[in-house]
Amino acid sequence: MEPPSLTDYMMAVQHPRLCFPDDDVLAASTTVLDALGPVTGSGVFGCVFRFTSEDGALTWAVKCFTSHSDARADRYRKICAALAELRPAEERWLVPIEFAAEGVLVGGRRWPLVKMPWRPAAPLLDWVERWKDNPAALRAVAADFTAVVGRMGELGIAHGDLQHGNILISAPRRVQLIDYDAMYVPALAGTARPERGHRNYQRPRPVGYGPRMDRFPARVIQLSLLGLAADAELWDRLREDDDRLLLGQEDFEDPGGSEALAALADSPDPQVRDITARLLADLRSPHDLLPPLAAVVMEPTLTPVTPARPRPAPVRDTASETPAGQPTGPRTDEARRGGQQQEPRPEAEPGPRPEPKPEPRTEPGPRPQPHRSPQPQPQPPQQPQSASSATAAPAAERPVRAAARSRSTRRTPVRRNRWLLRPGVLLCLFVLVLLLGLLVALFLVAPPW
Repeated sequence: MEPPSLTDYMMAVQHPRLCFPDDDVLAASTTVLDALGPVTGSGVFGCVFRFTSEDGALTWAVKCFTSHSDARADRYRKICAALAELRPAEERWLVPIEFAAEGVLVGGRRWPLVKMPWRPAAPLLDWVERWKDNPAALRAVAADFTAVVGRMGELGIAHGDLQHGNILISAPRRVQLIDYDAMYVPALAGTARPERGHRNYQRPRPVGYGPRMDRFPARVIQLSLLGLAADAELWDRLREDDDRLLLGQEDFEDPGGSEALAALADSPDPQVRDITARLLADLRSPHDLLPPLAAVVMEPTLTPVTPARPRPAPVRDTASETPAGQPTGPRTDEARRGGQQQEPRPEAEPGPRPEPKPEPRTEPGPRPQPHRSPQPQPQPPQQPQSASSATAAPAAERPVRAAARSRSTRRTPVRRNRWLLRPGVLLCLFVLVLLLGLLVALFLVAPPW
């Protein structure tokens, strides 16, 4: 028989004394109503209602199921037995639960329910919306969440559906987990996974039901919190809907085309870049043995990353190049100022190079040259030098003269016989050759004698 619908439960829970005949505490409570009625939250498998005691001191959350499962009762008994062995004072993530196989009466028939204390805490999405501009608060929650997931792993327990709707943040920035429908405890080893979990937090290739099934969704949550701590603008830039933090199912199915993963890979926080790389490796891994979460660095050193861009090829200026072995302009200036010659840069084929012989400078002709760089200025006459500096002057002046001579030679190219290549000259030569040919032909056909 199909369980009651959401509407059936909403009508029944408005009369606690009738629908909770076996629970005196709930029977004496008052249903909390809001603008949408008594329902506080609903999902694929059930709905949650809120009740307060007569004096208002105590509040409970009651979950009723809208889907049927033959294994639910046995699974919840084992989960409750495992959690009862823990101390809530030490396991601060834990919210004690009670399961009743026939706890609520609807339509003349009893149905199962789960009861737990109502926690005055903020859901994760609401908390992040308020504190997204506080990096220290975000890192503190990320660190506490990492510690909670690590502690559950030590106990051999996994939540099974880690996502924003099942995480509460209480003062002082403590993480608590609710909704234990898909929880794994050691007593459930070898059984099937009851549900896959939220699509925006689970790997496309499902992880088997066991103590490690929380590692991928936990890494998604940890990465989102630390990514926002490094760059709060990602909250408005990457979120496409209100059913996620920063990442979603489409990012996991096509990581190469994901804008969110690309932005996190370029985060200024090095630990965010490392976690992003680890998440990408998890998506590629064919195994379920994913590594645990890394510890959170509370005060990371932010190092902005500039995306690599192809550099344009350098444009060679042949008019300003210096022949191999000749000193460049700046090095010549340094030699002129310091009176010492710098060593030439190593070439591809090092070897001794003959020292250029001094030659007389030749000034360029008076004919103007188009696009010619300015000629080097003549050097002022040398002042009389002392005997100690007279020997060093020729060694310092040699590269200066060689560079000046090289520039003079380059900037006044010799134009030899270029007038022969002009079209008008070629045409005249062709006509002259043709006329000479005609004269020779006339001379041979009709000689003047």
